[in-house]
Amino acid sequence: TFLTCDKPQNHNREHRIMLNWGQWWDQHIQEMILLPKRSHEEFKSCNPEVLWMYLTSQHDWLNICSWIEESQPHSHTSFQQANWPSVTPDIIDQNTLCSSYMRNEILDKLARNGIFVPSEQDDFELLLLRLIHIGGVMQNPHPVSKYNTASGLDFHSHFILYCLERSLQHLLYTYLDYYSLTPSNCPILDKKELHEAHPWFEFLVQCRGVASNPRDPKMMFQASLANAQILIPSNQASVSSMLLEGHTLLALATIMCAPGGIDQVLQNEDTEKPLKKVDPQLLKMALTPYPKLKAALFPQNTSHGILPPDISLYHLMQSLAPFDPTKLFGWQSSNTLAIADISSDLPHFSSPDLVNKYAIMERLDFSYYLHHGRPSFAFGTFLVQQLAKSKSPKQLIQQAGDEAYALALSFFYIPSIGAACICFLELLGLDSLKLRVDIKAANIIWNFKSRNEDSQHNLIRESLVEKLTKLVDGEKTAAAEVLISLEEAFWDKIEHQEIKKTSSDSRRQWSLVMQFCKLHDIKLSTSYLKECARSNDWLQFIIQTQMYSYQIDEVISILQDFTPILQDHLMLAFENLQRSCCDTGNHHINHTSSLKTEHRQSEHTSDLFQILLCCQESPNPGCYLLAEGVRHHAPFLSVLAACFQDANIIHCLCVWIITSVDNVTAAEATNHIQGSVENHKWDLHDLSIIWKMFLRRQKSKTLMNGFQLFLKDSPLLHMLEMYELCMDYKKYNEAKTKLHNFQTSLANLKIADKPTPSVMSVPWLESQAFFLLELMMQQCRTQYELGKLLQLFADTDKLLPDGPDVKKLCALSQILKDSSISINRSILTSYDTEHFQNECRSILEQLQERGLFSLARKVAELAELPVDSVVIQEVLQDLHLLKRIGQWHQKQTRIDFWKKCHDSFMKNSISNKAASDFFLAQANIVSESSADEKVNNIMEKHLLLTLAGHWLAQSDSVALDKLEEIEKQIWLCCIAQQTLNRDDGLVKSRFSHQVSVSGELSFDNLAKEFSFSKLTALNTSKYLQLDGLAFQDMSENMLGKAEVESLSFLIGRLLDEGSIHEASRVCQYFHFYSRDVSLVLHCRALASGEADLNNLHPDVRAILLVGDTADEKDTPQSRRLQSTSSIENWSHVLAPSPDDLVISSLRTLIDECVHGRNYCRQVLCLYELSKELNCSYGEISAHDSEKVLRAILSSQQPDRCKKAQVFITTQGLRSETVAELVAEEIMQELLVSSERKGQKQIVNPANETQAFLELAKLCKDHTLVGMKLLDKISSVPRGELSCTTELLILAHNCFSLTCHMEGIIRVLQTARLLTEEHLAPSEEYGLVVRLLTGIGRYNEMTYIFDLLHEKHYFEVLMRKKLDPSGTLKTALLDYIKRCRPGDSEKHNMIALCFSMCREIGENHEAAACIQLKLIESQPWEESLKDVPNLKKLLMKALTLFIDAAESYSKDSCVRQSLRCNRLTKLITLQLHFLNANQSMMLINLNRQNLMDCIMSLPRFYQAAIVAEAYDFVPDWAEVLYQQVIIKGDFNYLEEFKQQRLLKSNVFEEIAKKVKQHQPTETAQKNLKTLLTYCEDIYMYYKLAYDNKFYDVVNMLLKDAQTGCCLKDMLAN
Repeated sequence: TFLTCDKPQNHNREHRIMLNWGQWWDQHIQEMILLPKRSHEEFKSCNPEVLWMYLTSQHDWLNICSWIEESQPHSHTSFQQANWPSVTPDIIDQNTLCSSYMRNEILDKLARNGIFVPSEQDDFELLLLRLIHIGGVMQNPHPVSKYNTASGLDFHSHFILYCLERSLQHLLYTYLDYYSLTPSNCPILDKKELHEAHPWFEFLVQCRGVASNPRDPKMMFQASLANAQILIPSNQASVSSMLLEGHTLLALATIMCAPGGIDQVLQNEDTEKPLKKVDPQLLKMALTPYPKLKAALFPQNTSHGILPPDISLYHLMQSLAPFDPTKLFGWQSSNTLAIADISSDLPHFSSPDLVNKYAIMERLDFSYYLHHGRPSFAFGTFLVQQLAKSKSPKQLIQQAGDEAYALALSFFYIPSIGAACICFLELLGLDSLKLRVDIKAANIIWNFKSRNEDSQHNLIRESLVEKLTKLVDGEKTAAAEVLISLEEAFWDKIEHQEIKKTSSDSRRQWSLVMQFCKLHDIKLSTSYLKECARSNDWLQFIIQTQMYSYQIDEVISILQDFTPILQDHLMLAFENLQRSCCDTGNHHINHTSSLKTEHRQSEHTSDLFQILLCCQESPNPGCYLLAEGVRHHAPFLSVLAACFQDANIIHCLCVWIITSVDNVTAAEATNHIQGSVENHKWDLHDLSIIWKMFLRRQKSKTLMNGFQLFLKDSPLLHMLEMYELCMDYKKYNEAKTKLHNFQTSLANLKIADKPTPSVMSVPWLESQAFFLLELMMQQCRTQYELGKLLQLFADTDKLLPDGPDVKKLCALSQILKDSSISINRSILTSYDTEHFQNECRSILEQLQERGLFSLARKVAELAELPVDSVVIQEVLQDLHLLKRIGQWHQKQTRIDFWKKCHDSFMKNSISNKAASDFFLAQANIVSESSADEKVNNIMEKHLLLTLAGHWLAQSDSVALDKLEEIEKQIWLCCIAQQTLNRDDGLVKSRFSHQVSVSGELSFDNLAKEFSFSKLTALNTSKYLQLDGLAFQDMSENMLGKAEVESLSFLIGRLLDEGSIHEASRVCQYFHFYSRDVSLVLHCRALASGEADLNNLHPDVRAILLVGDTADEKDTPQSRRLQSTSSIENWSHVLAPSPDDLVISSLRTLIDECVHGRNYCRQVLCLYELSKELNCSYGEISAHDSEKVLRAILSSQQPDRCKKAQVFITTQGLRSETVAELVAEEIMQELLVSSERKGQKQIVNPANETQAFLELAKLCKDHTLVGMKLLDKISSVPRGELSCTTELLILAHNCFSLTCHMEGIIRVLQTARLLTEEHLAPSEEYGLVVRLLTGIGRYNEMTYIFDLLHEKHYFEVLMRKKLDPSGTLKTALLDYIKRCRPGDSEKHNMIALCFSMCREIGENHEAAACIQLKLIESQPWEESLKDVPNLKKLLMKALTLFIDAAESYSKDSCVRQSLRCNRLTKLITLQLHFLNANQSMMLINLNRQNLMDCIMSLPRFYQAAIVAEAYDFVPDWAEVLYQQVIIKGDFNYLEEFKQQRLLKSNVFEEIAKKVKQHQPTETAQKNLKTLLTYCEDIYMYYKLAYDNKFYDVVNMLLKDAQTGCCLKDMLAN
């Protein structure tokens, strides 16, 4: 289309081009394509990456520069509108598409602005290259201010390393000098690693240190050492090393720079600094080439051993005439020549003697201090020296002021002197205005003249000073001359400021000239008036003449410079003035001839100018204007009245308001005024009435305009703006800001009101604001507006302290915003808590009627009303709904519903009585329902009664009679339920968990959850008294037979569960006799002493008599057979006296019990325990089980653990309780033990730990005991380290019993902390060893081994009784091997101590191998040069291998022992060779050389020793071939045959080797002889035949013994 569109014939045809490939362009490409179509203004909204790519690809240098300049942090465009998006170095680095030249230009420009791209910052060489382009690395300020590498190096550090790597010494020195880098501000300069790697670098740093501190000898000393390090790179630089290397003079020079000098170095006083320590003998040797120097430093002793006296500098100066040491330098202690009466102080300018002899005394007066800019010293000096002694102080003060005035004018060009003189005048109480004006005028003149005449500054200044000094004497001519210069300078200054000459700013600066004229009493300058006339600026002309009261004649004479029209107007305006001036007497000429217009006042003129002129004559012009404003209804006049200095702003504001409205409104606003409105004095009371009336009429705009005119800073203006925003525009967010501004202004006003009360008092402002706020709420037209307004007020703190609670009203409005219920507006006008609650009650009723219960709850919560009725009504509604939809008949629905009711009551915190009454009412309804599902109904009623009792039991004052009645009703349900179950053949446990397959709860299960039978108020001792017990002969039959059986069954289950109180209560409810209940209560009564054996009920007495008879018949053996459990054998543990009748009676009653036997056993247990502890049963049963168990554990009896175990089992104590008590008891016993033994290590820790472990095992959960023991560590007294140690060991034992890894880890961590922070600092190494061996985890506690080794306490671990298990010795050896591999002494000591023969052998073997390695460390030829030493090493290794073999054999380590024996033989053979002067090397051979060594040995036994020692199997066929065939040594073969078997294959291999090597005649002969040793006849024959030994073949065939055999074999 685009190619052919210019042809006419194609205009009417359609053409299509496929452009869908453009959709695969990424976003950046698409934006770049569209960029050329965008205007420059749209660039600022573009993606910076895309825009940068586009500009750089187009090489648009101008726009790029503009963008870079705008992106600079200090660019002025940051305060203007940005034209470009923000660009970062990353974008520039990754998106630049221009040429390399332009890229460098861009990067250079960025670098000059301190911006570097990341790629160059990551490559230091590239960064340096960039810096070269912009001026190098040495610039001020530094060109790369923010630079940090990944390793944390700054630019300085990186550059230093760069110079070090390339040895750029001169560049580095210049760089350090330029930036003043020292080790204090550049730590890398002090890095020891760099000093060692580059000695010249240390010298460079030290030299710079000397340059910065040339008087510091230490710096010079260190620099000298650094210099020596360059000369002696192999050793550490020190004075001794310099002497040893022959640098004697360098060493002496260095010594001289050392602190203390050569004396301290030679006396070795500073032994802690070896660098400067010198051995005197070494120094003497080094000084041998310099005998005179040596003699001076080391003089020979005199005959009496006294050294000659030192010659000091003062001795050398004796011959110098100018310096007589006898009279000079007496203050130097080293000057021994000084005369005694010479002064011992260094001479100085304040020395009294010198001052008295030579000083010229002069007192400094106040002018001296003023000249030096010190006014306070000048004032003090004046007071002390002059004023205190003067008889005419006023005259003296004026004289001093004149002197200061003259001094300031003489040095007007020095600000400090001028300021000092001004301050001095103020301190004297004189006016400094004249001086200030004169100094300022002088400086203006000086600046002007010095600018125009550059070369004559001094002359101009002297001339000006001369004129100014004449002003001090009051010369008018001098003042007139200065005025002329001042006018000239002033207009020059205005021109340079480029402001209009007649502007207000210019007139304000001209005031200086006018002040100068007035202060010097000269004629006022008319220069400014003339300039106004030339500029036709009549307004500034009139203002200036009025302000400074010019004479009329002067003014009229200047009018001619105006244009004719203005001149006529002004002449007319001044005619009356001129006439008035003529009529007045001469006595008015100086006072009233100024430009003040006077007009004869008519009574009620309406002309504005007439009013303005008349007000001037009024004694109170403001009041006059206000009265006229009221009269003429002219608000403008009140604005003019407010311009007067003493105007009453409130008066003006009130007048303006009433004159700005219509007559009706104005009349209403002034109804309260008695008398004339025109002459009324308006005050805050009037303004308050106007404020309220206008707001009620909603005329806030008028009030706002008035306040903006007269009280624009008043906080009420914010309130009016807020009123308008809310009521007219509904802009509540903006109104919130205004409200906040009002509060801020009011707070500021409260602070400012204290020192200076404002026009409007703060209480008055608050009162008007509160009225406005309350009125706004009443004027809201809709509930929405009221809600928004309340929300606005609620968000502001303390807005209406005495008004309605807007927060509550706002919350109420928010709750009701989605409902049709509205808030009664009456509450806004008469708000109190009771009224608010009444309104909320009304709203609650409406919400409940409409079913809005969630809103009703919120309203009740807001008004602090009870939510009982709301919650109950909501629940009842849900109940009716379930019944209506037909789900109520489902059992699970009802269970869930009642559970939900309880949860809802809990959640909403309704009263206990309301909830209880609700459930009771529902229970009664259930009882009246149909009997279709009788069992479920009974269960449901049971649940509801339980819930009712549960809620009632939570009341503060529990009503026991009501609770008992409810419990009785519950038991009726239980009996009925049990009866029905028995009838159906089902026997269910009480409150059994009937859980369905889906996990849903049953009625009984839920009832058990809320059961109140264990309530303390119900379970009192009165229910356990025998008085209320019903016996068989007096029980009443209140129940049927089936119900009695059910009750009996249920009571039996209660007794088995231990619910004795409840069982007794149930029996009393139904007057029911239960034999088991009677027996249980009698057991308790007998034990507590409440009942005596003689006055028991006949039934019980009969049971006891039968029991006693049975006891007499039973043998002890049969009695033991009857009781088998450990609980019933409690008497065996406690061993009571056999004649204790109570105990026997209790046992009898226990045997008779069917149900409740466990409780009776508990009674028996506590009774016998009370006998043991010498207390009554009542006392011990009154205590809780924890206290009793604590008493048992602390009894310290041998069988306390058994007693405690029985007590725990009987009482059913929880593991948590037992663990806590056991841990407490263990800690207490450890503390007692620690005090008794003085915190020493316990004598037999294993036994004591075992005893404590038995205590810990009382708790079934050993892990829990371990945790409790660890928790007790924090409560151990400070310093009781042994107790803490034992607690850790016991805790570890407990965790180990259960393999609790988390606990073990925690113990190990605590142990390390204890060791490092307490035991080691206190040097309690005995406890450290106890901790190590007690825990026994040696691999995890190697830090203790390290500690003991470091503190030389390691040997204590080798006590044999310390490690009965045998694991410590293994751990010790393992530690030595891993952590102290070189400490063979300790290894041997441990092995010997624990008789570890194998380890001893290993150590000996390792030591022997070290000896062999020592030999191997140098060439064998070198070792042979010192044969005695070689033999010594071999003998040492031989002895060690023998000892190792012996130790191995003791521990039955046969393989290791044989290995050592083989090496012993090898070393012995090597020693044999050395003794025979043979240099063959047998030890330390590698496997490649073994074969050659074996073949070179002349004897077979020697070869066998070598082969066995290296565990090497040589090719014996090859060896025999060399020894026998080649060398013909058949003795070698005989030895071989004696020790090894000559096999057939050996002969065969030898024969092959003979064939391969083209045998000689001798070899053939030796082979033939060798074959005679072959016992295999066939092999012998075969090899002889192969080697053509036919004579041997024939001999074998003809031999009678071998011939037949061979023939048979050949035949086959």
